[in-house]
Amino acid sequence: MHRRTLLISAAAAALPLGAHASYPAQVFTPALWRDLREDDRAVIFNYRASWSLTCQIKAELIADALAENPDYQRLSFVDIDWDTFGQSQLTQRLKVKRRSTLLVMKRGKEIARLENEPYARRVRALLDMALTA
Repeated sequence: MHRRTLLISAAAAALPLGAHASYPAQVFTPALWRDLREDDRAVIFNYRASWSLTCQIKAELIADALAENPDYQRLSFVDIDWDTFGQSQLTQRLKVKRRSTLLVMKRGKEIARLENEPYARRVRALLDMALTA
């Protein structure tokens, strides 16, 4: 067994079925997108799928970062369901190619992106960029 496969299998075994990391996030709707384009705050879009282990790990990392750094509480998070919006015009316009993508958006423009990298250091670096945007 490859090391990566072993690590992912171990992580999957450690997560209870149906477990979701909790962090404050709004659920994406087209109406919400219209409102966010007018807002001066940075918003983190989290393209995720409920069935994806990588997405679950990334959500846990976000929740852990929020618990450890109170400054991250000022950020806004929006969960975008990949199964619903993965083929949408917005997703195509933003050039999101896969689930497990985090985008930092401000006034409708992309500031930073993290694709399929469920690593605490990378997630925290993205959240730090969002704080300074």
